[in-house]
Amino acid sequence: MSLEGLYAIATRELARDLVFEIGDEPVTLSIKGVLLARSNSRDYNFSIFNLTPEEFVLAVQMKGFVVYIGIESDEELEEDVYPELVRLLLEHLAPSIALLVTRAEREYTGKSDMLLDDNMGLDLKEFLYGLMLKHRKGETTYEQTEIA
Repeated sequence: MSLEGLYAIATRELARDLVFEIGDEPVTLSIKGVLLARSNSRDYNFSIFNLTPEEFVLAVQMKGFVVYIGIESDEELEEDVYPELVRLLLEHLAPSIALLVTRAEREYTGKSDMLLDDNMGLDLKEFLYGLMLKHRKGETTYEQTEIA
């Protein structure tokens, strides 16, 4: 599948606003960015990166790829809502992510590419494009910290 085909899948399947009810309150989430990157691992995993009170990235790893989904909320999110929010997001987005990865697995030859950049906020854009460059250079995407 060509890169244009992957862009089309990301736009069709992932470029959307989602409304979830969490703790009896509606929360609107907008998917603003999608980054596809190769991974050395074929394991299944997910991570969440909290960038600002309104912006975060959900990373889903499968079949030798990581799909980073940049999400903006219409309001500040408290830390205690993330477990339920991530469960709902994974439940809702897993089929679309699997479709994207399955198609990429067949024909994508690149290291990483931004498939969606829908007017992302500055912090989100900086984070995702930084990850893209790290993947392209073969650098680790995880920050090392020293124990004090």
